[in-house]
Amino acid sequence: MELDKDSLQFIFGSTIRALHKATALAFENGGLELSPEQFHLLKIISSKEDSIQTELAEILQLDKSGIMRHIDQMEAKGFVQRINDANDRRKKYIVLTELGSSKLDECKAILDKMSDSILKGISDAELLIFKQVLSKLKENAER
Repeated sequence: MELDKDSLQFIFGSTIRALHKATALAFENGGLELSPEQFHLLKIISSKEDSIQTELAEILQLDKSGIMRHIDQMEAKGFVQRINDANDRRKKYIVLTELGSSKLDECKAILDKMSDSILKGISDAELLIFKQVLSKLKENAER
């Protein structure tokens, strides 16, 4: 079977892999100890007051064990910590530490520079249309 390099699925898949690889490399070259997935996890944790593992898994569409691995790694580095719920000992909140907040800021600065590079030659109007089309594709796929 011949590979259809013009198919939407191939273009999306290869683009996502290229962006993921570029992000991981930019983080590594910037001296950060985070994967792109961990960056997204930190971003979500920083935006929510009460983050629990189950909610994080749902938001990122990962299984609970995958989220737990990321949280364990980030906790070992001091980027997040687990806080026990006062009423339910089984429930633990994941909160961003000061170091985690600092790492998040560093990631954002690296991604801002990277955005300038990857969006080169793309107008604001084209980017807006692209985002609208992606939203429609996602909406249709979830039906």
